[in-house]
Amino acid sequence: MFVWLFIAFWGAEHSGPWFVTSPAVRGVSAGGMLVAFWFLAAALVHRPPVLLTAEQALARPDAITGVLRITRHPLLWAVVLWSAIHMLNNADPAGLSLFGYFLVLAGLGTLPVDRRRARLIEPSRWQKILEETSNIPFAAVFQGRQSFALAIKETGWPVFVTALAAWSFVISFHENFFGLPVFY
Repeated sequence: MFVWLFIAFWGAEHSGPWFVTSPAVRGVSAGGMLVAFWFLAAALVHRPPVLLTAEQALARPDAITGVLRITRHPLLWAVVLWSAIHMLNNADPAGLSLFGYFLVLAGLGTLPVDRRRARLIEPSRWQKILEETSNIPFAAVFQGRQSFALAIKETGWPVFVTALAAWSFVISFHENFFGLPVFY
């Protein structure tokens, strides 16, 4: 289905944007994409307990470390950020449809994941996880339930270097791959 969506997007007549972004918005968007790449790298490089064996990993008392201090769903929030930024900068019907689909799918996708974990993790442990973390990125940090500095320290430099390298590659070759430069 995802392949079909991208084929439809590339084949769609792009009738012009509904609104035009500024160079400043594109600059902020590029910075936001670095955060999305960081969430993605943090979800994949250290394999925190957010992937296939999450229920067993989250059952451990020391499971909430690194990016999980910021959000329980770093991979899905990376997609939400990517989608929102691309909707902002591809404001034609085709772009809004494609990226809007991913935004809704990933954003609402956090809810059934939490419901599944609530069923599979011992209730008192699940309650503790909810008290220590947040679905929405940075909510637990802003509420004083987690430390941003500790999250960054525990995530480590390999994640940042991976995110920065991937981000730099995409920024450099975005026009070659997707036909649009990041800054135009």
